[in-house]
Amino acid sequence: MPPLTGCAYYPEHWLVDQWAVDAQRLREAGLSVVRRGEFAWDKMEPQPEQYSFDWLDHAVEVLSQAGLKIVMCTPTATPPPWLLHQYPEIRRVGIDGVRVSTASRRVICGSTAPYRAAARSIVDVITRHYGHHPAVIGWQVDNEFGVGETTRCYCDSCRVRFQEWLAERYGSLDILNQAWGTQFWGTTFTDWTQIPVPGITTEPQNPSLRLDYRRFSSDTWVAFQQMQIDLLRANAPQHWITHNFMIRHWSLDYWKLAQALDFVSYDNYPHGLNDPAEVSMNLDLMRSLKKRSFWVIEQQPGRVNWHPYNPSVPPGQVRVWTHQAYAAGASAVVYFRERASRIGQEQYHTGLFKWDGTPDQAYYEAQQVARDLASLPDLARPSAQVGIIFDYDDLWSIELEPMTQEFSYWNWVRQIYTAFWQSNIPVDFLPREADLTGCDTVIVPAAILIHPGEVGKWRSWVEQGGRLIVTFRSGVRELSNIATAETLPGGGLSDLIGAHVSQFSSVPPATYTAWPDHRPGSQISAGAESVFNYHIWAETLTPITAHTLYHYRDGLNAGEVAVTQHRVGQGEVIYLGCWVEDFARFAAAQGWITAAPAPVQITTLQDVAGSAWQLSINHSLHPAGNLEGYGVSYEKLSDND
Repeated sequence: MPPLTGCAYYPEHWLVDQWAVDAQRLREAGLSVVRRGEFAWDKMEPQPEQYSFDWLDHAVEVLSQAGLKIVMCTPTATPPPWLLHQYPEIRRVGIDGVRVSTASRRVICGSTAPYRAAARSIVDVITRHYGHHPAVIGWQVDNEFGVGETTRCYCDSCRVRFQEWLAERYGSLDILNQAWGTQFWGTTFTDWTQIPVPGITTEPQNPSLRLDYRRFSSDTWVAFQQMQIDLLRANAPQHWITHNFMIRHWSLDYWKLAQALDFVSYDNYPHGLNDPAEVSMNLDLMRSLKKRSFWVIEQQPGRVNWHPYNPSVPPGQVRVWTHQAYAAGASAVVYFRERASRIGQEQYHTGLFKWDGTPDQAYYEAQQVARDLASLPDLARPSAQVGIIFDYDDLWSIELEPMTQEFSYWNWVRQIYTAFWQSNIPVDFLPREADLTGCDTVIVPAAILIHPGEVGKWRSWVEQGGRLIVTFRSGVRELSNIATAETLPGGGLSDLIGAHVSQFSSVPPATYTAWPDHRPGSQISAGAESVFNYHIWAETLTPITAHTLYHYRDGLNAGEVAVTQHRVGQGEVIYLGCWVEDFARFAAAQGWITAAPAPVQITTLQDVAGSAWQLSINHSLHPAGNLEGYGVSYEKLSDND
């Protein structure tokens, strides 16, 4: 089926006699899907166990009569004021111990019993009510878990549940104390109830405790989502289930959150990134989470309201964003929202229509997208042969103890991804436990935590001809977040790369003038014609069976080995010991990518008959390639023989 387009629509925000007019205008824009309901718990259940669906039934009828299909949302992101007043303990507590106020969204704690019971009740009722409605095609569970840094709560309920979670994970206090290394600073626990949640202290708390708390907090919302999924499977078995994931959001393990969903949805707000490569990176991550197509269930339609600066978007930009999502494998793009709101906290956020109901720029671009798609077959994005391993535990571990304020796991992954994106080389993201079959090249960035048995799987894949590129800060810590007792990198990785890490250090910026004689250096080279700058992080290597590719040129590291290559069977393992500033130029020098960035984004897609198509996108206001500014074109390359 060709990709769908739609929008978010909130009938409760508008007069009833306007609904039919709105529905007809959405159809005239070429839209076929409406998403709604995520913030209407107070209207669905205005008093405890007194449910009101007449208004929503009427809205669904009006929309469906216009030919629109409905995506219903469970409303658990915004519990009604009566519930918050009746159970004030369900409000989230910050790390400072202060309980948050109300009159906003996501003010709740996911572990409190009254909230979970009330959420289960409303989800059960609404899914029974609409579970077999012919206009409803699927469900979005809740809305944006963790938005606004709300994943983690530090209340008494979380403390008790965290202790229970730890008891299940470790089994005994002796094992936990050993795994956490609690003897450091004399914090050995003798009873589960002694274990705190993270809080404000004079010195940092145990890094193992803090990492496990991040795991626990993520698992809390994964379990909360699973409760709703179980009800949906029972009450609406013919409907699909999704949840809307977010940009640059790292407090939840999205691999886990995605597991039980039919497919992933994503809220695409490119002005939050200001970089078309990172926009594509997020889209590719969404597809990779389930290895299948996904929805963009909120698409920025123009100016938003929540950045320090909120400029308008140029003509053609919304159309480009929409096709960029299709290029990454999206099967639907749903604009947020139908009309700019006249009420509440997002009044300056644009929609397809302005406050007065007249069409805004995105309305016309949505119409253009509908025309673009009308003449196209169903196109899919094939699997990539380049994979990047992405892991939330690794991200959290480094985030907790970065060793230098400039070290960002996300930024390093983004830099690697961007190099391939600029060369129009497709990339899939992989979890740590992934089967690497089907990939030619896999990059493992800063895999700081050791996963037992993982290296053996990597070795088998390399022996069959794979190229494995492992970077600095890999194989450093056990899963509990204490340092390995093995020679770095641990977990058998030293044997696989054919080298040891002899020293590591953070690299201060050039503007940092303290201790100038202690600087590790700034350049690596493989001869006078192949010199690259590095920053942020550097490791010196001792080759055992590996071949040296690059040495350090200057500073304390001068003459030491920076990059190695190890032949293993029919494949090779590269170990990159430093953060190369221009990774794209470095990768091009190794032959991994092309030397110059492509002027436009080019994606090869495939139709159901196996024929190849090329989608070209210009992300600039200025003409590039054969495209005008913010231009899009599809071309059939060949027929399937």
